[in-house]
Order: sequence, then C-alpha cells, then structure tokens
Amino acid sequence: MLSFSRIRQESLPYGDPFMKHIWIIGAGRFGKKAVSAIKKNYPESIITVVDRCPKTCEAIAKTGLTTVCMDGVSYLNHCLTEAVQPDWVIPVIPVHLAYEWIRLRLLPDNSIIPVDIPETIRKSLPNVFPGKPGEIFVSNASFVCPENCAEPLNLCTHTRMPRKRSLYQAIAALSCNGFLNLVLQSEQLAPGIGGIRPAALFNTLVAVRQFPESILLSTACRCHGVVQAFRKNVTER
Repeated sequence: MLSFSRIRQESLPYGDPFMKHIWIIGAGRFGKKAVSAIKKNYPESIITVVDRCPKTCEAIAKTGLTTVCMDGVSYLNHCLTEAVQPDWVIPVIPVHLAYEWIRLRLLPDNSIIPVDIPETIRKSLPNVFPGKPGEIFVSNASFVCPENCAEPLNLCTHTRMPRKRSLYQAIAALSCNGFLNLVLQSEQLAPGIGGIRPAALFNTLVAVRQFPESILLSTACRCHGVVQAFRKNVTER
C-alpha cells in the first residue's frame, strides 16, 4: 500500500500574510459567501471570482472585484500554472475540483476511468453518501452543520463534544491496497470557507502522473470530504 498526502496540522489564523491573491471558483450562494468572508478577514487581498453565469459575473464586477466568466474547471486548467498561481484556490462549485482539474491536465496522454471504491474503504469512513461513479461524500457529522463553522481543532462546533477524528487525517491513514492514496486538505481560511494551496494541487498531479495503478483522490477538511477512485488509461493516438 502506498500513501501520499499533503497535510497541515493546524488551520490558518485569520490575517495570515500569505493571502494576497485568491481565486474563488464559483459565485453561487456559497461563492458569494466566500467573497464576503475573504473581504472581511483579508481586506488587502486581491480576489478573482470565476463563474460561468454572465449575470452573476456582471453583478460581482460592479463591486470592483475581478471576474472571469467561464467554467471554473476550465479556468483552472488553462490559467493555473507553475509560474502563474494565486496563494489560495477556494472551490465552491458542485464538482470535485481537484479531480476534474487533474483529469483535464492528464489529457491528451491519459484519460481517467472511475473505478469502484472497495467496500473495505467505504466501511472505514463515516456517514458515506454516494456521488458520481467512483465517488463518495463522507462526513464526521450525521446532521447539517452550521454554515459559519470555524472548525475548532478538537471540538465540534454544533455538539460541543470532542471530535473523534480529523477526517483528512483519517482518510490519509486508510489501508488502501492497490491504490495510491492522495489527500488534499481543505484548510480553513474563514468560518465555513476552505481553500487549497496550488502547490498541493501540483504535487498531487505529479504523484498521479508517476503512479501506474489505481488512485484514491480525496479533498477533505476536518469534518467533510469527497473521495474519488480512478485509474489512468493510455490514450491511443
């Protein structure tokens, strides 16, 4: 069993100096919430908001923010490079952004084929909910969490009881025979708002490119996550 993960043990304190450039991918309900939270907690930051809805982009542009009107996954695929990257990417669209970005980055040499997540892995994770083929959503919570959860280190905001596990760490510790286990931590940037470091995305992409067998790719915070199982297929030309 091979395991690869990029994990930070503590969330960022609000006011972290490395918050100059932030890309918010999605401008629906939670995207707008992310904009407000970042503007409040990091007023000096430079925010780019990406959404495919022209009316939404027009409304946000009127507030003075930079907007890009296109599909969020496509934007990340075309604009995120080793040379050009923000300090943080905040995914607020209803897809597993890291997985979809990697899927596009592997083209044209490889395509991705979703595979079933082994039952042993499913049974090792809490409150599993099925998604697309090869995808599950997991959560420490069996209830609807407050949207402004500050993700305390040891306590659940809702129950005030000790948290049994940090989910991103629990996923990284799974025994995944036959799978490369990759975990991206969604780090708390503001209450209810998680972000991913571009360096973590590129490190994960390198690992995916180098591993020839099946891969388990997760994005998770302390309480919630999405897990995708897939394998690469060499594209014939």
